[in-house]
Amino acid sequence: MMDFECRSCGYKFKNAKMPQRCPYCSKEGGVGFRKTAQDLLDETLGETSAMDEERKRRG
Repeated sequence: MMDFECRSCGYKFKNAKMPQRCPYCSKEGGVGFRKTAQDLLDETLGETSAMDEERKRRG
């Protein structure tokens, strides 16, 4: 079972494969893999690094 989340309504659920539409709100194409805590940290650290690089570039 994999963890999924609807990008439209935020509904979180488990399923064997990715569905075409959200089982809660029926929005088509809005379901994606649920982000883990590590995914969120990696995104945040990546954004921070990019901002630091931009500050260095601007001097």
